[in-house]
Amino acid sequence: MSSQRFSDTDTTVIEAARRRRREVVVLREDLPWLSRYSDRPKDMLRRMAVRGALIEVGAGRYAIPKIGQADIAYQPWQRLVHARLASHGDYYVGFLTALIEHRLVDLSDPSITVAIGFANSALTGKHVEIGGRQLHVVRSQKAIFSRESGIELVADPVYARSDLQRTLVDALWMPRLFASTETWMTGWGRAVSGGLIDAEIVCRYAMFLGGMVPRRVGAMLSLVGYDMQARHYLPSRVRRADRIADLVEDASSRSDSEVDPFWRVRFNVPRERIEGWLLYGK
Repeated sequence: MSSQRFSDTDTTVIEAARRRRREVVVLREDLPWLSRYSDRPKDMLRRMAVRGALIEVGAGRYAIPKIGQADIAYQPWQRLVHARLASHGDYYVGFLTALIEHRLVDLSDPSITVAIGFANSALTGKHVEIGGRQLHVVRSQKAIFSRESGIELVADPVYARSDLQRTLVDALWMPRLFASTETWMTGWGRAVSGGLIDAEIVCRYAMFLGGMVPRRVGAMLSLVGYDMQARHYLPSRVRRADRIADLVEDASSRSDSEVDPFWRVRFNVPRERIEGWLLYGK
């Protein structure tokens, strides 16, 4: 663990950052005021990180640690993720990580899965670690990062995350990011048994994602006892499609699988298996 040895300049820089309500110093953005304290701000920040006065999180970003907790392993990973990604553009922590954060499954995972709405070759397709945990990054072209679509800004520590309802919907959008079908189905089962599902909000989020997601959500809600609500909140136009949608996108499909005739969704995972996973979640 790094020890914290603050010079007078370190203290002055940290105080200046906090006056600006900064938890993270970003070299590119903060260069004008950092230049007041050194003619080589980049080297100054690196030296501060060596002394434990700052935590380097990558790409010219330095988090301000709590007193006595200079080691990156002692920092909340959420804060470090926010420090690394927020200034680039839209992002959110979601999928399996959010399922665990919302306590819908009793699992731990060494990686952190996030969606980003910006191009960054240093993040996608490469091994990136933050706080000792691997960062699994997927890029989405969809406008899905708004509060209206279920992305919340958690206050302490600050980071962007899919809310519980959005996390459930994301399982029917990108199930491959939830480890396994059994995992996210178990999460749905726990949400049902805990009375945590808000069918109106789930349907609204599904419409934001579009494509086959609303039909999958409709079929899933019907399966877990929210059939009337799904029919009420999802417009009839979502069912006007020639193609039958698979309930689980990343599972194999057979032509003789059961089909929900109302939602035009094929149960490409046997219903009895789904019901067993949902029951296990309860």
